[in-house]
Amino acid sequence: MQKDVKPHIVLIDGVKYYSDKPETCRSCFFWKNRKVPCILGQENCYYLAEIIQSEQQKKCEGCCYASGRSCVSATCYKDLMMQFNASKNTKPKEGAAND
Repeated sequence: MQKDVKPHIVLIDGVKYYSDKPETCRSCFFWKNRKVPCILGQENCYYLAEIIQSEQQKKCEGCCYASGRSCVSATCYKDLMMQFNASKNTKPKEGAAND
């Protein structure tokens, strides 16, 4: 019977890697030479434990308007909705001024 063993994950420069990652990239199997360092590239590293996301991708995560890609306009709809909801909540009620 085989046990489910969770791999150990380490955090290096804000990116999660599996713990069996070599100390330096030069020790990695995929490191070629000084002219062509890693044949996989940083975003496709064999030891990555999670996908590297850009700041824009992190911002759009969970947004119903992004639908799997970055916003289609220059204005972020998620920010607009937060501003709209905040302004809606801060408006005084009409009947309160007469009291």
